[in-house]
Amino acid sequence: MTLNRHLFAAVLVGATFTVIGCVAPRAALADPTPAQLQAEEARHPRLVQAIQDMRAALAELEAAPDNFGGNKAAAIRDTRAAIHSVRRALYFRLHMDDAALDRLP
Repeated sequence: MTLNRHLFAAVLVGATFTVIGCVAPRAALADPTPAQLQAEEARHPRLVQAIQDMRAALAELEAAPDNFGGNKAAAIRDTRAAIHSVRRALYFRLHMDDAALDRLP
């Protein structure tokens, strides 16, 4: 009976660590080097262009005197969120956290 109890405990501990290892996010690396950023950007030029286009649209929205029928604030918020999401996708291999993404130019 004791052997079965120890075997069960060992299996339970092993399964727990396996689940934690699969679910836990990878640790964020230090801020990536310019070369690492450029390598990711070179792999996905359309994503880089999309970010640039969204930044231009954001600047236009922010500078516009029109409220766009009450939709300006939501459009600004959503555009900022979209830029962040595309950057997260672009640099996913670098395991950057939100703070590191926000520090990028």
